[in-house]
This record gives sequence, C-alpha cells and structure tokens, in this order.
Amino acid sequence: MTQAKVVVLDYGSGNVHSVVNALVNQGADVELTGDRAKALEADGLVVPGVGAFATVMEQLNAIGAPSLIDQRLSAGKPVFGICLGHQIMGLAAGAKTLKMKFGHHGANHPVKDLDTGRVAITSQNHGFAVDANTLPDNIRVTHVSLFDGSLQGLAWKDKPALCFQGHPEASPGPHDIAYLFDRFVELMNAASKKEGK
Repeated sequence: MTQAKVVVLDYGSGNVHSVVNALVNQGADVELTGDRAKALEADGLVVPGVGAFATVMEQLNAIGAPSLIDQRLSAGKPVFGICLGHQIMGLAAGAKTLKMKFGHHGANHPVKDLDTGRVAITSQNHGFAVDANTLPDNIRVTHVSLFDGSLQGLAWKDKPALCFQGHPEASPGPHDIAYLFDRFVELMNAASKKEGK
C-alpha cells in the first residue's frame, strides 16, 4: 500500500495531537480536518474524543458525523474511534450509552483484550459507556474493564471498524494499548487490497 491518507476528524473537541503523532509514527499521511468530503475519501478516518459530551455531540451533529461514519462503513472504508469517538461509533451503530456510577479517570485502568487474553494498563477519562446489552449483532466486544466489567472496545464483524473507550495515544502513557493503531493500519491495508491500490 502507498502511504495511507488518514483524516483525524476535527470538530473542535480539544487537543488531539497525540492521535495525529501516533498515526504519523505508523507512516500515515495525516490531516486534521472537519471537511466531510476529505473524511469520506480518506483511506482511514479516526474519530477522536475529548470534551464535554453535550457540546461535542452538538459539534459532531453539525458536521453530520453519525451519517459520515455510516457512509464510510457502507463503502467498506476503515474507521477507528477513540474515547468519545468510541461512544459516537456505538451510537451510530444503534447502540445506547449509559451513565456510569463513578466513571473512569486516570492512567492505571486494567483492560482485558478478549481476543488475546492480554491485560493492558490504560489511560481513561469518561463518565459514560456503551451499553453492551444494546449492541447490534454485527458488532462484537473486544475489550472489557477489569475494574467494573464495562465495555471498553468494539469491532465490527462485517466492516473495517474498531473503537476503544480509553486513550491508546495517551501521552506520556501508559502505552500498553497502542497496538490498536497497528490494528487500524491492518484494516486500511486490507481495504486497500480490496480496492486494488
């Protein structure tokens, strides 16, 4: 594959430079933009998440993020959601979110990868979670919190999409879950092969 063109969706949510840097370190050509046409055409789209839910949702709805995610997935184009972006992807797929009793905040949260059995220490900052009981059949749970069993990661069974509730790009760390950027690159490579690039 030639250098992947990745759009990190910019909706004024805050500092996402660590996400951009993580993708550049993967060899991607990254653009931080809210331009819908560019987001639709890119090899990969990352929906980051920083900020107050109500305000961010207003900004995301203003640029049509849920329909943008749907359009990309319908076209077989990879999407990666991080933190609030994970919740947005869950909502776009028809799942619901729920308010957590305490939320997760800090850089020492153990999360289990259900595919590998590996436990990672992660950085978290959220008060809502995607409700695992509302997931459609085409989505599977990939990661769970070992603190409270809450849903931490999702992957689509029939589309090139994944998302994670915590921060794989956390700076200064921990970096245990940074391998999710590798998985996203693998999704882009597979999609590129299908398109014959």
